[in-house]
Amino acid sequence: MYLAYMNHPARSILDEARWAAANGFEALDLTIEGPAALLDSFDPAELRAILDAAGMRVVGHTAWYLPFASPVERVRRAAIEEVAASLPVFAAVGAHLVNVHISRGVSLYGNDDELKRNGASFAELAHLAEPYGIQIVVEHPPSRRFGLTEICTILDADPRLGLHLDVGHAFVAGIDLEQLIDRLGSRLWHVHFSDNRGQEDDHMPIGAGKIDWQETIRLLKRGGYDDVITLEVFDQDHDFLLLSAQKVRGWWATL
Repeated sequence: MYLAYMNHPARSILDEARWAAANGFEALDLTIEGPAALLDSFDPAELRAILDAAGMRVVGHTAWYLPFASPVERVRRAAIEEVAASLPVFAAVGAHLVNVHISRGVSLYGNDDELKRNGASFAELAHLAEPYGIQIVVEHPPSRRFGLTEICTILDADPRLGLHLDVGHAFVAGIDLEQLIDRLGSRLWHVHFSDNRGQEDDHMPIGAGKIDWQETIRLLKRGGYDDVITLEVFDQDHDFLLLSAQKVRGWWATL
């Protein structure tokens, strides 16, 4: 298992990567999004040098608000093109996985249309990412409208798509992790950890909310997952993030 730090989108990507390396993270979850972590805000070669010097892995993360399910075709295409433009940069820094977020559509068009448009967008991105040696992983939202059935429907759009499990999102959405891992474990390629109380996606430190982390880790290990886990903990005091890392490493080693 490799713990990753996600750079804050309002800070310098290079500074964030240096902090992650200095504090013992094995990977960077590189999010390219505004206001400060934009596509043209950093030199990919410089970032690659920081990561290589520290022996760090990297996974790609895209903006959560891109409208992949928009019924306005030009808007939906713009979302696809935005991610497509980032693929050469993700490849240049060494990323082999890039995430996309399931998007909410317009209720007037119905749920089937929403799922279809998300699936079509992600299938196209899977095709565009293939020449770069990148696989697309789909992250589910913290909403009870998107349960296991809906996630499977979207992944069925293309066999090249993988699952990005966000444990905090799953807790808010009421998703049974055991069922999800049993059904989609072979397509589980990336994981996010953050805590909450089951109402909102609070991105709290591990142990500050109501998620049973020891059971979560047991389920992941039983399902064979042993890759990058990102601590998506947002707090002004990084001590809470470092304590979260300590807890996760300890549980992973002993459970």
